[in-house]
Amino acid sequence: MVDDHPIILSGVGAMINSQEDLTIVGLAGNAEDALEGIGKALPEVVVVDISLPGVNGVTLIERLGERFPEISCIALTGHEDPGCLRQVLAAGGRGFVVKRSTATDLLQAIRCVLAGDNYVDPALAARILSPRSAPQGDPGNLSERERSVIQLVALGYSNKEISSRLNLSIKTIETYRTRATEKLELHSRAAIVRFAHSNGWLAELPV
Repeated sequence: MVDDHPIILSGVGAMINSQEDLTIVGLAGNAEDALEGIGKALPEVVVVDISLPGVNGVTLIERLGERFPEISCIALTGHEDPGCLRQVLAAGGRGFVVKRSTATDLLQAIRCVLAGDNYVDPALAARILSPRSAPQGDPGNLSERERSVIQLVALGYSNKEISSRLNLSIKTIETYRTRATEKLELHSRAAIVRFAHSNGWLAELPV
């Protein structure tokens, strides 16, 4: 866990450590110490505060993705604007939790990421996603459904969550996702996020 506030670092760290299935393997107050410690401990998940002194959390997430692509990063931040979420996703973050959320939300985010899914704090997701937020344009000759699924994947939603939002079966969502990624030749979630970001699909979301 990386945070420049000792009280948050120790308090949240202790809360995570109290879980039977989770263990804190290192704490750091800045990006430099984090990179050194993470290189030694090689955790599965890193929880990163965005507002760090010196190198900020978004840049740290990006650097961790370059050096340790097998490690998943979750942003824990006081910033609740959609722009911050987009930066985290574009940097390769797998989770986004606001600090006013409950401890249960952070634990759920960690477990979701460990299970291979992404997590976006419900308090923020509800503000940025609506039926009007479907991306415009037709890169890759995608259908409307395929575009919607790719956008939701870029925002961090799991197939199950997309299924619920679009009122379609998980199998159907998987089919749309497979067709879209094959058309666009996108072979990872990070590639999907970069594609959506570069085409303005995330920047055009209503706030």
